[in-house]
Amino acid sequence: MIWLSQQFVLWLNRIAPVLGWNRVEDISTEELARRLEQNDPTIVLVDVRSEPERSVSHIPGSISDDEFRSREKEFENRTVVASCTIGGRSWIFAQRCLRRGMKARNYRSGILGWCESGGELVAADGTPTQRVHTHNRFLSAPSGYESATSQHTPASKASE
Repeated sequence: MIWLSQQFVLWLNRIAPVLGWNRVEDISTEELARRLEQNDPTIVLVDVRSEPERSVSHIPGSISDDEFRSREKEFENRTVVASCTIGGRSWIFAQRCLRRGMKARNYRSGILGWCESGGELVAADGTPTQRVHTHNRFLSAPSGYESATSQHTPASKASE
């Protein structure tokens, strides 16, 4: 499923100019981690997943789509780095930002790629967690992380 989604995003980028859209540049896990660690003031990481997904966990330093929209003027001169589970929704969000004249990149690896690299996650209250919302029954958390489909309920292994 991850491979399929990533192929979809690659093809979206290839056909974007035909549709009159911009190509969306990716950002790697390594570059994103480095820039977040350095508290790089030139980027803002926007987690475009739903609130139930974010309530399970998110990448430290990310803000929600709602928070971004409420503070958008504050981020005009920054590069928006959009993130979701595996890169599709974030590509669409980054595309919208580009069409509105903002600088934007897509974290195509998403939160599952972040976990795959051993990245830290925090719960809604800011405490470290190994739980990650996997978005649907076709995706699972990488080794060392726990799949969850809601804030309090682990995903059933039988449904995966």
